[in-house]
Amino acid sequence: MSAPVHLQAGQSRLTLYPEFGGMINALEFATAGGARNVIDGVAQGELPNNPGYRSALLFPFPNRLRDGRYQFSGQSHQFAINETASQTALHGFLFAKEASVVAQQQTATAHSVQLHYSCRDEPGYPFAADLELNYTLRAEGALDVELTVVNHDACAIPFGIGWHPYYTLGCDLAECQLQAPAMQRSVIDERMLPTGEYVADERFQQPVRLGDTVLDNCFALKADVEGDQCVRFFNPAAGFGLELWQRTGNNGMNFLQLYTPPERQSLAIEPMSCGVDALNTGEGLQILEPGQQYQGAFGVRLIESV
Repeated sequence: MSAPVHLQAGQSRLTLYPEFGGMINALEFATAGGARNVIDGVAQGELPNNPGYRSALLFPFPNRLRDGRYQFSGQSHQFAINETASQTALHGFLFAKEASVVAQQQTATAHSVQLHYSCRDEPGYPFAADLELNYTLRAEGALDVELTVVNHDACAIPFGIGWHPYYTLGCDLAECQLQAPAMQRSVIDERMLPTGEYVADERFQQPVRLGDTVLDNCFALKADVEGDQCVRFFNPAAGFGLELWQRTGNNGMNFLQLYTPPERQSLAIEPMSCGVDALNTGEGLQILEPGQQYQGAFGVRLIESV
């Protein structure tokens, strides 16, 4: 196993693994109550398998792909089924692909690393694309993520992209509160695949205690908002929380997945550029012509006034 990359800016610390989709396994911020790791990672021995796809970059699609199959430009393509319960392909392939570390830069207030992925004729994805992933850790308690996808093929390429962090506040989810912007929830069937219908979901427009709420849902944010839309996840008793932002608008990260894992010690808050099964539905699907590029941005920052 390759050595992890460690970033430090002030009292903020980050540990990531380039060989597992840029997976973040620890993110530590300084709070009034002391240093807190806000990422629910995995044990060292579980890194190659990464149960739950924790904190990995998801490409060329996040979430589920019906029967692992899609068509593009008259050609049919097949991904391996890796979620047997729903008979779908889940989260693409980048979570198991190794990146090259291109550069690091450190100043008094920030430490950044740039990762590069070269995708060429992968199983189920016979296209040529390069991805750059930039993590910038900030001393004030923030992590900014910027990604770029470039089409190096001779034809157009389709894709969606997402990120899969599990955030923890060091307590059971029942004690935590969630607040989210106005959004529409995708209606799903018994295979966790979209029916094509959306319903308004106003449960989280004001801060709501999670209690026993169970979530494994995709939401569409307002795509006409050019800028950052934010989710707030916090524990009033602990006196701190997190603000998760994603850049929305034209070709933005206009979708969000919320997932409560069974152990209920963390919450997956996943920015995505597309909806579920986007390679089939076309919902939020990005299509790049030769030489074109796509850019997305999202991140997390500490909040101490909750």
